[in-house]
Amino acid sequence: PQLCNNDTILESNSTRLNYDQSVYCVGNYGEIFNRRFGENKRSSMNTINKGSPMIYSTPLGDIFGTNNDFQVMDEMIDGGVLKLVKSRKGDVLRCGVVVSFDDVNITSVDYCHVLAAALFNGDFEAVEFLTFRENDDIAYESLSHGIIDALAGTVVNFEGDVDRGFSYSTPYYYRDKESSVECYAFATRGDDTLFSSFLNAMVITTIHAQEIGATRKTSTRMPLTSLFGNKFLWAMRDAVSYGGSYDEIYIN
Repeated sequence: PQLCNNDTILESNSTRLNYDQSVYCVGNYGEIFNRRFGENKRSSMNTINKGSPMIYSTPLGDIFGTNNDFQVMDEMIDGGVLKLVKSRKGDVLRCGVVVSFDDVNITSVDYCHVLAAALFNGDFEAVEFLTFRENDDIAYESLSHGIIDALAGTVVNFEGDVDRGFSYSTPYYYRDKESSVECYAFATRGDDTLFSSFLNAMVITTIHAQEIGATRKTSTRMPLTSLFGNKFLWAMRDAVSYGGSYDEIYIN
């Protein structure tokens, strides 16, 4: 069809992108997979979730590299929020929390402490909190202008991700609300992919800890990682040493 012709002109404004057209031209996940690998070739891991638990740890893969990897990542970190937080007077994370209901509020605060522990060599108290009401634009404005480094307790939505240029972490809380499911996560500035990746990795770390049976007391079971350079070699272990596994965070 004419709609699916190749085009070398890229749309710079994401709000004008037609996402329905991508499915119309290319197909859904099953059609893409079957076209590439053939019918009935999908393992259970590559099937669509139809009711199993929604908190799931993606495989970590090879997260410890060579000395050269450390050098490259150290150079990449020389900028953005990661450098700003580490160089800020007093070494502190500025974490915003959207106040909604108790379970999400407590979990969001705990994840801010988890992030601080990962950033500051286990110092989970190196965090300052700013609270915001639900549906308050000031929360996102504060994130956009650098008043806060991350915003916890946000409901993942298309508008924030695409229209307003924010990134969301892996959700850490799901809420069944009437006819839909709300996903609660961190929001970060979309123009700082490195910090967004670091934060997301720490959320996944707590879920992975649950999967392998690592707890606060056995946090050394978590791997060392060169993903974010030499300064954050122990980040995953430090995150779990405070927060523990996902269940420990949720239950406590």
